[in-house]
Amino acid sequence: ETGERDQEAGETMLREYPELVLAVFLHTVAYKTWPVPLPPPKLINGRPVVFFRTYVGAATKAVQLGLMDIAGLERVIDAAESALGAIRPADSKWVDVRADIKNARQIFDTKSP
Repeated sequence: ETGERDQEAGETMLREYPELVLAVFLHTVAYKTWPVPLPPPKLINGRPVVFFRTYVGAATKAVQLGLMDIAGLERVIDAAESALGAIRPADSKWVDVRADIKNARQIFDTKSP
């Protein structure tokens, strides 16, 4: 989470142990501003530091990096939709998830045979 010192810890791991850490994923949260701005991704020792708003967004980035397959992304999308089932569709959580699902669907289109 970017609100804590997780970014510093993740970047330290990449600097000191790049052979053990494939990537660092940081959940970007903001309690006072919406939409939450995402910092740009960066590389440390050739390993990515990526930022995401939702787990669908994280899974999409993992697929793009070759760290997850499409089936895994589909499971994350299903779980997110199920978890948000009781929340109003206009809620900001749904807005972010819908946007990330739309981005994920673009990957499905490019990875289809």
